[in-house]
Amino acid sequence: MSSTRDVDITKIIDDAPLSSLQKRVLALCLGLAILDGIDAQLIGFVIPAMSADWGLSPASFGFTLALSTGAMVVGSLLFGPLADRYGRRRIIIVCTVIFAVFTLATALVTSMTALIVLRVIAGLGLGGVTPNLIAMVSEYSPARIRATMVTVTVAGMSLGGFLGGFAAAFLIPEFGWQALFVVGGVLPLILTAVVMRWLPESVKFLVAGGRAEEAARIVDKIAARARVTATSRFVQEASAATKSPVGALFQGGRAVDTVLLWGVFVINFLVIYFLLSWMPTLFGEGGRSAWTALLAASLFNLGGMTGALTFGRITDRIGNGFVVVMAGYTLGAVCTALVAMLLGSGWMLLVAVFFVGFGMSGSSAGIIAIAAAVYPVAVRATGVGWAMGIGRIGSIAGPAVGALLIAAGLGAQSIFLLTIVPTLLAVVILGVMSLRARRVQGARGFRTTGTPHTMAAAE
Repeated sequence: MSSTRDVDITKIIDDAPLSSLQKRVLALCLGLAILDGIDAQLIGFVIPAMSADWGLSPASFGFTLALSTGAMVVGSLLFGPLADRYGRRRIIIVCTVIFAVFTLATALVTSMTALIVLRVIAGLGLGGVTPNLIAMVSEYSPARIRATMVTVTVAGMSLGGFLGGFAAAFLIPEFGWQALFVVGGVLPLILTAVVMRWLPESVKFLVAGGRAEEAARIVDKIAARARVTATSRFVQEASAATKSPVGALFQGGRAVDTVLLWGVFVINFLVIYFLLSWMPTLFGEGGRSAWTALLAASLFNLGGMTGALTFGRITDRIGNGFVVVMAGYTLGAVCTALVAMLLGSGWMLLVAVFFVGFGMSGSSAGIIAIAAAVYPVAVRATGVGWAMGIGRIGSIAGPAVGALLIAAGLGAQSIFLLTIVPTLLAVVILGVMSLRARRVQGARGFRTTGTPHTMAAAE
C-alpha cells in the first residue's frame, strides 16, 4: 500500500454508486431551495392584503419589490466569492439564517420604511443561498446525473413559489398576512438546525483547500472501496480561491464564455419576469377573466418545474446541455407566438402557457447547470453567483420594459410577439458557446455536463 498514491476525487464521485451521504446532501439542498423559493415570492403574495390593511394602493409596493430584487442581485454577487473562499456550507447557513430571521421580523412591520429595510436584508440572504446550493449539489453529483441533480434543486425553487401561493391562499384569510411571514421565517430556521448537523462541506472544496483529513472522511462514506486516507495525495482540477475569484472568471480562456453566459442569464430573467409581472394584465386586455389569468400563472410555474426536470434528465442522457436549452428556448418562443394567437381561446391558451413555462422557465435550470460546468471548483460558486446576479438585472428590466410597452399603447398580441426576439437571441448566443465548446474539446468528446470547465481548459 502506498500512502502517497494519487486520488482523483472527481473520478471517485463519478464512478461510485450514489451514496446515502450524497442523497442527504441533495435532500437538504432541495429543502433549502424550496424554502428559498417560498420566501423570495412572499411579498408578492401578501401585497393585496397588506395594501388593504395599510390603506395603500398595490402600486405603492413597487419600490419595495424593486429593492428586494436588487438585494438578491447583490447577495448573489457578494456571497458567491465568499463561499469560494470560506466554504459552501458556512455561507449557506449564514444566508439562510439572514433571510429567515428578517422574514420572521417582517411579521411585525407597521410601516413601508420598515418593510423595505427588512425585505432588502432578507433579499441579500435569498440571493446568496442560491448559487451555493447549486455549487454544493454540482460538486457532490456524479457526472452521469449531475444535470438532473442540479435541475432538481433549481426546480425546488419554483416548487417553493408554487407551494407559497397555496399557503398564502389558506393562511392569509384565516390568520392575516403576518402568518405567512411567520411560516416563512420559522421553517428555514428549523431546517438550518438540521443542516448544521447533517450537511457536510463540499468535498471538492475541502480538497481544493488542502483539508485532506476532512475530505478523506467524506470520501470514505461515498466510496469506502477507494480506501482513501488523509495521507493520500488528492488530484483535482484547481486549488482553493485565494485572491480574486471574480477576476478568475475572465482568466484561463473563460472571458468570452463568461460574457456570453451573462447575456443568456439577463435575457432569461428579463423574459420570465416580464411574463410573470404582466401576463395577468395582458390576458385582461385580451379579454380573459381574472380566474384564467391566475390559473395561467400557476400553469406557467408548473410548466417550469416540469421542464427543468425533463431537460435535466435529457441533458444527462445526451451529454450536451447547449442543445437541450436551445431546444427549450425555441419551444418557449413558438408557444409564446401561440399564446399571442390564442388570446381569445380557452383551454388551448392555457396549454400554450404551460409549454411557455416548460420551455422558458424550464431552461433556467439548464443554463445554471451549464454555468456550473463552465467553471472549476475554485470559482464555481462565484461563477454561478455572478451569472445569476448579473442575470437578475433582467428581472428588474423585464417588468420595466413591459410597463413601457403597455404605456406606448401596444396591444397584448404585439407585446407577446415581441418577447420572442430576446428569446431567439439567447438561442443564438448559446449556439456560439456550443461551437466554442465543441472546438475546444475536439477529439476528447463533446460533453457539457461530465467535465467541468472544459470549454476554457484548452485555450
